[in-house]
Amino acid sequence: MAGLFTWRRAQWLAVPLLVLGLAEWFVRQTADRVPTWYGAAQRLAAEGPIGVVLVGSSRVQAAVLPADFAAELGGTALAGRQVLNLARGYSTDAEHYLGLRNLLQGHPAALRGVQVLAEATGGVPFRTTWRDHGWAQEQQPWMLVDLLSPSDLPAFLRSAQLGLGTRLHVSLRVLLRPVRLFNRRERVRQQWLEQVLPTVAAGQLPDLTPNEPVGFDLQGPGAASSIRVDPQAVALARASALQVGEMLERHQAPMREWHGTVQEDLVRLVRDHGGRLVFFEPPLSEVFQRAYRTPLRREDVVLFGVQAGAWSSCVVRPDFQFVDDDLPDLWHLRPELAPEFSRALARAFLRDCPPAP
Repeated sequence: MAGLFTWRRAQWLAVPLLVLGLAEWFVRQTADRVPTWYGAAQRLAAEGPIGVVLVGSSRVQAAVLPADFAAELGGTALAGRQVLNLARGYSTDAEHYLGLRNLLQGHPAALRGVQVLAEATGGVPFRTTWRDHGWAQEQQPWMLVDLLSPSDLPAFLRSAQLGLGTRLHVSLRVLLRPVRLFNRRERVRQQWLEQVLPTVAAGQLPDLTPNEPVGFDLQGPGAASSIRVDPQAVALARASALQVGEMLERHQAPMREWHGTVQEDLVRLVRDHGGRLVFFEPPLSEVFQRAYRTPLRREDVVLFGVQAGAWSSCVVRPDFQFVDDDLPDLWHLRPELAPEFSRALARAFLRDCPPAP
Protein backbone atom coordinates (compact mmCIF):
# COMPACT_ATOMS: atom_id res chain seq x y z
CA MET A 1 0.00 0.00 0.00
CA ALA A 2 2.82 2.41 0.85
CA GLY A 3 4.44 1.81 -2.54
CA LEU A 4 1.17 2.35 -4.39
CA PHE A 5 0.57 5.56 -2.45
CA THR A 6 4.07 6.80 -3.31
CA TRP A 7 3.56 6.01 -7.02
CA ARG A 8 0.27 7.89 -7.10
CA ARG A 9 1.91 10.90 -5.50
CA ALA A 10 4.79 10.69 -7.99
CA GLN A 11 2.30 10.73 -10.87
CA TRP A 12 1.04 14.13 -9.74
CA LEU A 13 4.59 15.42 -10.18
CA ALA A 14 5.69 13.36 -13.18
CA VAL A 15 2.75 14.17 -15.46
CA PRO A 16 3.04 17.98 -15.17
CA LEU A 17 6.81 17.77 -15.63
CA LEU A 18 6.33 15.63 -18.73
CA VAL A 19 3.83 18.11 -20.18
CA LEU A 20 6.13 21.05 -19.44
CA GLY A 21 9.07 19.20 -20.96
CA LEU A 22 7.15 18.45 -24.14
CA ALA A 23 5.94 22.06 -24.33
CA GLU A 24 9.52 23.31 -23.90
CA TRP A 25 10.74 20.98 -26.66
CA PHE A 26 7.90 22.12 -28.94
CA VAL A 27 8.70 25.81 -28.46
CA ARG A 28 12.41 25.18 -29.17
CA GLN A 29 11.52 23.36 -32.39
CA THR A 30 9.05 25.99 -33.63
CA ALA A 31 8.90 29.56 -32.33
CA ASP A 32 12.49 29.58 -31.04
CA ARG A 33 14.21 27.61 -33.77
CA VAL A 34 15.21 30.62 -35.90
CA PRO A 35 16.82 33.44 -33.87
CA THR A 36 15.74 37.01 -34.52
CA TRP A 37 17.12 40.54 -34.12
CA TYR A 38 20.48 40.54 -32.30
CA GLY A 39 20.28 36.78 -31.87
CA ALA A 40 20.19 36.46 -35.66
CA ALA A 41 23.10 38.90 -35.96
CA GLN A 42 25.14 36.68 -33.62
CA ARG A 43 24.49 33.69 -35.85
CA LEU A 44 25.35 35.63 -39.03
CA ALA A 45 28.56 36.99 -37.49
CA ALA A 46 29.67 33.40 -36.91
CA GLU A 47 29.22 32.76 -40.64
CA GLY A 48 31.12 35.74 -42.06
CA PRO A 49 32.36 39.32 -41.53
CA ILE A 50 29.91 42.17 -41.02
CA GLY A 51 30.82 45.52 -42.54
CA VAL A 52 27.86 47.78 -41.79
CA VAL A 53 25.16 47.72 -39.10
CA LEU A 54 22.24 50.14 -39.05
CA VAL A 55 20.51 50.91 -35.75
CA GLY A 56 17.54 53.04 -34.84
CA SER A 57 13.76 53.04 -34.85
CA SER A 58 11.18 51.71 -37.28
CA ARG A 59 11.94 54.75 -39.47
CA VAL A 60 15.32 53.20 -40.28
CA GLN A 61 13.86 49.71 -40.53
CA ALA A 62 11.42 50.98 -43.16
CA ALA A 63 13.88 53.06 -45.15
CA VAL A 64 17.02 50.95 -45.62
CA LEU A 65 17.40 47.76 -47.64
CA PRO A 66 20.80 46.19 -46.87
CA ALA A 67 21.14 44.67 -50.34
CA ASP A 68 20.79 48.06 -52.06
CA PHE A 69 23.09 49.73 -49.53
CA ALA A 70 25.70 47.02 -50.07
CA ALA A 71 25.48 47.43 -53.85
CA GLU A 72 27.13 50.86 -53.50
CA LEU A 73 30.10 49.57 -51.48
CA GLY A 74 32.01 47.99 -54.35
CA GLY A 75 35.67 48.98 -54.46
CA THR A 76 35.79 49.82 -50.74
CA ALA A 77 37.11 47.90 -47.74
CA LEU A 78 33.49 47.04 -46.93
CA ALA A 79 32.78 45.30 -50.22
CA GLY A 80 31.64 41.71 -49.78
CA ARG A 81 30.91 42.10 -46.08
CA GLN A 82 27.42 41.71 -44.64
CA VAL A 83 25.14 44.71 -44.14
CA LEU A 84 22.48 44.28 -41.43
CA ASN A 85 19.50 46.50 -40.63
CA LEU A 86 19.05 46.06 -36.87
CA ALA A 87 16.66 49.00 -36.51
CA ARG A 88 13.40 48.03 -34.86
CA GLY A 89 10.14 49.64 -33.83
CA TYR A 90 9.91 50.44 -30.11
CA SER A 91 13.65 49.90 -29.67
CA THR A 92 15.80 52.20 -27.53
CA ASP A 93 19.38 53.46 -27.60
CA ALA A 94 20.09 51.36 -24.51
CA GLU A 95 18.86 48.19 -26.22
CA HIS A 96 21.03 48.84 -29.27
CA TYR A 97 24.03 49.50 -27.04
CA LEU A 98 23.52 46.20 -25.20
CA GLY A 99 22.91 44.28 -28.44
CA LEU A 100 26.01 45.74 -30.10
CA ARG A 101 28.07 45.11 -26.98
CA ASN A 102 27.15 41.44 -27.00
CA LEU A 103 27.74 41.20 -30.75
CA LEU A 104 31.15 42.88 -30.62
CA GLN A 105 32.28 40.88 -27.61
CA GLY A 106 31.06 37.61 -29.08
CA HIS A 107 32.55 38.06 -32.57
CA PRO A 108 35.33 40.67 -32.46
CA ALA A 109 37.09 39.40 -35.58
CA ALA A 110 33.93 39.35 -37.72
CA LEU A 111 33.14 42.95 -36.75
CA ARG A 112 36.62 44.43 -36.91
CA GLY A 113 36.30 47.80 -38.65
CA VAL A 114 32.49 47.70 -38.61
CA GLN A 115 30.65 50.91 -39.47
CA VAL A 116 27.60 51.45 -37.25
CA LEU A 117 25.13 53.88 -38.80
CA ALA A 118 22.86 55.33 -36.11
CA GLU A 119 19.67 57.31 -36.56
CA ALA A 120 19.92 61.07 -35.94
CA THR A 121 16.40 62.35 -36.60
CA GLY A 122 16.53 65.88 -37.99
CA GLY A 123 20.32 65.87 -37.66
CA VAL A 124 20.54 65.26 -33.91
CA PRO A 125 19.77 62.06 -31.96
CA PHE A 126 17.48 62.13 -28.94
CA ARG A 127 19.79 62.58 -25.96
CA THR A 128 19.47 59.61 -23.59
CA THR A 129 21.18 58.58 -20.36
CA TRP A 130 21.21 55.29 -18.52
CA ARG A 131 19.80 56.75 -15.34
CA ASP A 132 17.07 59.10 -16.56
CA HIS A 133 15.64 57.30 -19.58
CA GLY A 134 14.00 53.94 -19.97
CA TRP A 135 16.18 51.07 -21.11
CA ALA A 136 13.13 49.76 -22.97
CA GLN A 137 9.78 51.05 -24.14
CA GLU A 138 6.95 50.40 -21.71
CA GLN A 139 4.94 48.78 -24.54
CA GLN A 140 7.57 46.09 -25.24
CA PRO A 141 9.97 45.66 -22.30
CA TRP A 142 10.51 42.01 -23.24
CA MET A 143 12.86 43.19 -26.03
CA LEU A 144 15.48 43.65 -23.32
CA VAL A 145 15.45 40.05 -22.12
CA ASP A 146 17.89 38.61 -24.67
CA LEU A 147 20.21 41.64 -24.40
CA LEU A 148 20.79 41.97 -20.66
CA SER A 149 23.40 39.98 -18.79
CA PRO A 150 23.00 39.22 -15.07
CA SER A 151 25.72 41.79 -14.32
CA ASP A 152 23.54 44.48 -15.94
CA LEU A 153 20.63 43.90 -13.57
CA PRO A 154 21.71 46.10 -10.62
CA ALA A 155 22.02 49.18 -12.85
CA PHE A 156 18.84 48.26 -14.70
CA LEU A 157 16.89 47.96 -11.46
CA ARG A 158 18.14 51.42 -10.41
CA SER A 159 17.12 53.05 -13.71
CA ALA A 160 14.09 55.29 -14.13
CA GLN A 161 11.06 55.40 -16.46
CA LEU A 162 10.07 51.73 -16.41
CA GLY A 163 7.93 50.84 -13.40
CA LEU A 164 9.46 48.76 -10.64
CA GLY A 165 7.12 45.86 -11.42
CA THR A 166 8.24 45.88 -15.05
CA ARG A 167 11.91 45.99 -14.06
CA LEU A 168 11.46 43.09 -11.66
CA HIS A 169 9.56 41.09 -14.29
CA VAL A 170 12.27 41.66 -16.92
CA SER A 171 14.99 40.76 -14.41
CA LEU A 172 13.25 37.50 -13.56
CA ARG A 173 12.99 36.63 -17.25
CA VAL A 174 16.71 37.31 -17.70
CA LEU A 175 17.52 34.88 -14.88
CA LEU A 176 15.13 32.29 -16.36
CA ARG A 177 16.25 32.89 -19.94
CA PRO A 178 17.15 29.23 -20.64
CA VAL A 179 13.47 28.29 -20.19
CA ARG A 180 12.15 29.03 -23.70
CA LEU A 181 8.55 28.23 -22.78
CA PHE A 182 8.64 31.18 -20.41
CA ASN A 183 10.78 33.55 -22.45
CA ARG A 184 9.32 33.06 -25.93
CA ARG A 185 5.68 33.56 -25.05
CA GLU A 186 5.42 36.69 -27.26
CA ARG A 187 6.63 34.70 -30.27
CA VAL A 188 4.35 31.80 -29.40
CA ARG A 189 1.37 34.15 -29.11
CA GLN A 190 2.22 35.77 -32.44
CA GLN A 191 2.57 32.37 -34.08
CA TRP A 192 -0.84 31.29 -32.84
CA LEU A 193 -2.55 34.53 -33.84
CA GLU A 194 -0.94 34.76 -37.29
CA GLN A 195 -0.54 31.11 -38.27
CA VAL A 196 -2.27 28.55 -36.10
CA LEU A 197 -5.73 30.03 -35.53
CA PRO A 198 -6.29 31.31 -39.12
CA THR A 199 -5.17 27.95 -40.54
CA VAL A 200 -7.38 25.95 -38.18
CA ALA A 201 -10.31 28.27 -38.94
CA ALA A 202 -9.82 27.46 -42.62
CA GLY A 203 -10.10 23.74 -41.83
CA GLN A 204 -6.42 22.95 -42.34
CA LEU A 205 -3.59 21.67 -40.18
CA PRO A 206 -1.00 24.34 -39.42
CA ASP A 207 2.63 23.80 -40.40
CA LEU A 208 4.69 25.22 -37.54
CA THR A 209 8.08 24.26 -38.94
CA PRO A 210 10.08 27.50 -39.38
CA ASN A 211 11.08 28.07 -43.01
CA GLU A 212 12.58 31.55 -42.71
CA PRO A 213 16.36 31.87 -43.10
CA VAL A 214 18.44 33.32 -40.27
CA GLY A 215 18.46 37.10 -40.66
CA PHE A 216 15.12 37.31 -42.47
CA ASP A 217 14.10 40.12 -40.09
CA LEU A 218 17.30 42.15 -40.66
CA GLN A 219 16.60 43.05 -44.28
CA GLY A 220 14.67 46.29 -43.73
CA PRO A 221 11.08 46.72 -44.94
CA GLY A 222 9.11 43.63 -45.86
CA ALA A 223 7.03 40.84 -44.41
CA ALA A 224 9.24 40.60 -41.32
CA SER A 225 8.87 44.29 -40.51
CA SER A 226 6.82 45.34 -37.50
CA ILE A 227 5.23 48.20 -39.46
CA ARG A 228 1.50 47.82 -40.15
CA VAL A 229 0.16 49.13 -43.45
CA ASP A 230 -3.56 48.37 -43.20
CA PRO A 231 -5.85 51.45 -43.53
CA GLN A 232 -6.88 51.47 -39.89
CA ALA A 233 -3.28 51.33 -38.66
CA VAL A 234 -2.21 54.06 -41.11
CA ALA A 235 -5.02 56.35 -39.93
CA LEU A 236 -4.05 55.82 -36.28
CA ALA A 237 -0.38 56.40 -37.09
CA ARG A 238 -1.14 59.67 -38.89
CA ALA A 239 -3.17 60.94 -35.96
CA SER A 240 -0.36 59.99 -33.59
CA ALA A 241 2.23 61.70 -35.81
CA LEU A 242 0.29 64.96 -35.80
CA GLN A 243 0.02 64.87 -32.02
CA VAL A 244 3.66 63.94 -31.41
CA GLY A 245 4.96 66.42 -34.00
CA GLU A 246 3.09 69.27 -32.38
CA MET A 247 4.37 68.27 -28.94
CA LEU A 248 7.98 68.13 -30.18
CA GLU A 249 7.65 71.58 -31.69
CA ARG A 250 6.05 73.22 -28.66
CA HIS A 251 7.97 71.58 -25.81
CA GLN A 252 11.68 71.84 -26.43
CA ALA A 253 14.76 71.86 -24.23
CA PRO A 254 18.42 72.15 -25.30
CA MET A 255 20.19 68.93 -26.29
CA ARG A 256 23.81 69.95 -25.95
CA GLU A 257 25.45 68.07 -23.09
CA TRP A 258 26.55 64.73 -24.51
CA HIS A 259 28.96 63.65 -21.80
CA GLY A 260 27.63 60.62 -19.93
CA THR A 261 25.02 59.78 -22.55
CA VAL A 262 24.25 56.45 -24.17
CA GLN A 263 25.37 58.01 -27.47
CA GLU A 264 28.83 58.73 -26.04
CA ASP A 265 29.04 55.17 -24.72
CA LEU A 266 28.06 53.84 -28.14
CA VAL A 267 30.83 55.83 -29.80
CA ARG A 268 33.37 54.48 -27.31
CA LEU A 269 32.08 50.90 -27.54
CA VAL A 270 32.35 50.73 -31.32
CA ARG A 271 35.68 52.58 -31.42
CA ASP A 272 37.22 50.27 -28.81
CA HIS A 273 36.43 47.34 -31.10
CA GLY A 274 38.08 48.94 -34.14
CA GLY A 275 34.91 50.34 -35.69
CA ARG A 276 33.21 53.69 -36.02
CA LEU A 277 29.81 55.16 -35.22
CA VAL A 278 28.28 57.36 -37.93
CA PHE A 279 25.03 59.30 -37.56
CA PHE A 280 22.57 59.83 -40.39
CA GLU A 281 19.22 61.50 -41.08
CA PRO A 282 16.27 59.33 -42.12
CA PRO A 283 13.37 60.79 -44.16
CA LEU A 284 11.03 62.95 -42.06
CA SER A 285 7.54 64.19 -42.90
CA GLU A 286 6.74 67.89 -42.63
CA VAL A 287 4.95 67.44 -39.31
CA PHE A 288 8.25 66.34 -37.73
CA GLN A 289 10.54 68.59 -39.77
CA ARG A 290 8.87 71.65 -38.22
CA ALA A 291 10.19 70.64 -34.80
CA TYR A 292 13.76 70.84 -36.15
CA ARG A 293 13.35 74.28 -37.74
CA THR A 294 13.02 76.16 -34.46
CA PRO A 295 16.01 78.40 -33.55
CA LEU A 296 16.76 76.22 -30.52
CA ARG A 297 16.80 72.96 -32.43
CA ARG A 298 18.77 74.43 -35.35
CA GLU A 299 21.48 75.44 -32.92
CA ASP A 300 21.35 71.96 -31.35
CA VAL A 301 21.91 70.41 -34.79
CA VAL A 302 24.95 72.62 -35.45
CA LEU A 303 26.45 71.90 -32.04
CA PHE A 304 25.86 68.17 -32.39
CA GLY A 305 27.75 68.24 -35.67
CA VAL A 306 30.68 69.73 -33.75
CA GLN A 307 30.33 67.04 -31.07
CA ALA A 308 30.24 64.29 -33.70
CA GLY A 309 33.49 65.65 -35.13
CA ALA A 310 35.06 65.58 -31.66
CA TRP A 311 34.10 61.90 -31.51
CA SER A 312 35.80 61.34 -34.91
CA SER A 313 32.34 60.73 -36.30
CA CYS A 314 30.08 62.70 -38.62
CA VAL A 315 26.44 63.28 -39.55
CA VAL A 316 25.44 62.01 -43.00
CA ARG A 317 22.63 63.73 -44.93
CA PRO A 318 21.62 61.74 -48.02
CA ASP A 319 20.68 63.53 -51.25
CA PHE A 320 17.15 62.20 -51.45
CA GLN A 321 14.06 64.06 -52.63
CA PHE A 322 10.65 63.14 -51.21
CA VAL A 323 7.28 64.59 -50.20
CA ASP A 324 4.83 63.79 -47.43
CA ASP A 325 2.89 61.43 -49.69
CA ASP A 326 6.01 59.26 -49.74
CA LEU A 327 5.46 58.65 -46.02
CA PRO A 328 1.83 57.41 -46.01
CA ASP A 329 1.56 57.19 -42.22
CA LEU A 330 3.80 60.28 -41.74
CA TRP A 331 6.36 58.09 -39.93
CA HIS A 332 7.75 55.59 -42.45
CA LEU A 333 9.04 55.82 -45.99
CA ARG A 334 6.99 54.05 -48.64
CA PRO A 335 8.57 50.60 -49.30
CA GLU A 336 8.87 51.31 -53.03
CA LEU A 337 11.31 54.14 -52.29
CA ALA A 338 13.51 52.19 -49.87
CA PRO A 339 15.94 51.00 -52.60
CA GLU A 340 16.51 54.59 -53.79
CA PHE A 341 17.02 55.92 -50.27
CA SER A 342 19.34 53.02 -49.36
CA ARG A 343 21.61 53.77 -52.31
CA ALA A 344 21.51 57.51 -51.59
CA LEU A 345 22.48 56.88 -47.97
CA ALA A 346 25.39 54.63 -48.97
CA ARG A 347 26.68 57.20 -51.48
CA ALA A 348 26.45 60.01 -48.91
CA PHE A 349 28.22 57.82 -46.34
CA LEU A 350 31.09 57.07 -48.71
CA ARG A 351 31.32 60.73 -49.74
CA ASP A 352 31.10 62.43 -46.35
CA CYS A 353 32.40 59.84 -43.92
CA PRO A 354 34.38 57.25 -45.92
CA PRO A 355 35.70 54.18 -44.07
CA ALA A 356 39.42 53.64 -43.77
CA PRO A 357 40.90 51.76 -46.76
